[in-house]
Amino acid sequence: PRECDLGRRIIFAIACGGTVGYERRRVDRPAGIRTMALVALGACVFTITSIFAFEDGPMSWDSSRVAAAIPSGVGFLGAGLIWKMKHEQIHGLTTAASTWVAASVGIAAGGAMYFVAVFAVLTLLFVL
Repeated sequence: PRECDLGRRIIFAIACGGTVGYERRRVDRPAGIRTMALVALGACVFTITSIFAFEDGPMSWDSSRVAAAIPSGVGFLGAGLIWKMKHEQIHGLTTAASTWVAASVGIAAGGAMYFVAVFAVLTLLFVL
């Protein structure tokens, strides 16, 4: 049934986001498992909603517009993770970028693109 498929997408997004967060927590960074899992969950739910919300209704719309707005919104969250120290040292850029990737993984999971989500997480873990 559809509900099982949607639940699978949500759980998959949480697992992938949590994996990104585990890596960040392992190196003692501010955004960990819960933060990254929640970012991926939110992106997944927005994506699912944008795909299915009006499919049988009288309104027609481009569902990709919601998914396209997610990175901008997550960018504000990422900006809060970046801070500047003495001597022009900037901290938190990698964690902010990881948050952005967690959102993209959530979008992929919401669109049932499981291979893309897993490959993105594995690539992120390799890069970090």
